[in-house]
Amino acid sequence: MGILDGRIAIVTGGARGVGRGISIALAKEGASVVMAEVNTETGPATEKEIRALGLSALWVECDVTRREQVEATVERAVSEFGGVDILVNCATGARPDTAFRTILEHTDEQVELQLAVEVWGSFWFMQTCHPYLKASETGRVVNICSLAGTERTPGFMIYGASKEALRSMSGVAAKEWGADGILVNVICPTASTEATERFRAENPAQAEASLNALPLGRFGDCEDDIGRVAVFLSGPDSAFMTGQTLFVDGGAVIKA
Repeated sequence: MGILDGRIAIVTGGARGVGRGISIALAKEGASVVMAEVNTETGPATEKEIRALGLSALWVECDVTRREQVEATVERAVSEFGGVDILVNCATGARPDTAFRTILEHTDEQVELQLAVEVWGSFWFMQTCHPYLKASETGRVVNICSLAGTERTPGFMIYGASKEALRSMSGVAAKEWGADGILVNVICPTASTEATERFRAENPAQAEASLNALPLGRFGDCEDDIGRVAVFLSGPDSAFMTGQTLFVDGGAVIKA
């Protein structure tokens, strides 16, 4: 028995990195997980991995920058499982060519892609899922944002700006949708992913400095650290929380 038994979850970007960790963590607590994932290799691989554990998962190929694909993904989730109880927006338009780039080095195309994924994609999923989340007795939205936005990290202008736009959207939704019984919260994680490992290999000095700045001395595990907090925000123990940002970052940001 899991605390999410019978729930239906959509996780965008749900087959790679943090999204994969969240998908697995939700599934292990009993949720049927629909992974909206554009990558045609990791999508079916993660679905197979979760199903091999005897858990419920479905990969739907989805480019979140296309509204018709967003709507089709939600329709598929509803037709396969009967509704949507949990939405996790984790898809990201972050690319190596926008990391450690000054504002003057950003191009229009990079800005447009980042906004299309983080802002438009999340907006469309939230709008499309709303009637199902409202019909659910346990409607939850968990949006994945970033310290790059909250801390205004140099070199990550459009990534940070788009994540802060999503965080602002989350707060407004929390206020507007509270009457509908839908809770909306944010996670800002620091996690070890393929992207961060590649960065560490290519930029060892900067990576070591980033690691040394963490009081807990390590990056988070996508499933055990970040995924478990997503489970918490999707489950009954967070029933009186909405509009909040949780920094799951090993102590990188301490505002107390």
